[in-house]
Amino acid sequence: MQIGILGAATVGQTLASRLSEAGHDATIANSRGPESLRDLVAELGQCVTAGTLVEALDKPVVIMAVPWTKVADLLSADIAWNGRILVDATNIFVSYAPDFEIDDLGEDSGSEIVARLAPTARVVKAFNTLPIEHMFAPLPADGLRRVLFLAGDDAEAVGTVAQLVDDMHLRPIAIGSLASGGRMMQLGGPFSGLELFSANGSTQED
Repeated sequence: MQIGILGAATVGQTLASRLSEAGHDATIANSRGPESLRDLVAELGQCVTAGTLVEALDKPVVIMAVPWTKVADLLSADIAWNGRILVDATNIFVSYAPDFEIDDLGEDSGSEIVARLAPTARVVKAFNTLPIEHMFAPLPADGLRRVLFLAGDDAEAVGTVAQLVDDMHLRPIAIGSLASGGRMMQLGGPFSGLELFSANGSTQED
């Protein structure tokens, strides 16, 4: 599958590498342009290429792995999503270590804000409930997979992302819509930071 990755920091790099290992073609992009990524992509896998933001945004599945504070600028109103899948891997931090601060969204949620900013995209929340270094850490025992939660309003889109998760040897568990599941996956929600393991397999549960 052709996948665009917006953001080339640790999350974007790790997902690009894991997707390449699974045989998917990943185009990774950052704000500085593809030339700044030439050396990096050579280390991430043979299926990873550097591209512009426009090139990454044009893929049928786009993973957004940028800081929350850059989301509104990135998701400009002129992007024609036309039903393509946008995977929201962000967390609502407005500042990081040593002074972590979480955005106060009131009764709103980050995933619903993303969906409003990209109204013709099919948004799936994923890859945000565990730190990336824990997500792909060695497993405690053979025959296990680490659980990865997903949420979204379009069942087909959720299924597509779940297959990508499965291809990366994680266990996808869909937990509902953006309004319900997305809120539970958000920082401070019951699924944020929750690490679970499942017997090796690819069955999805709702």
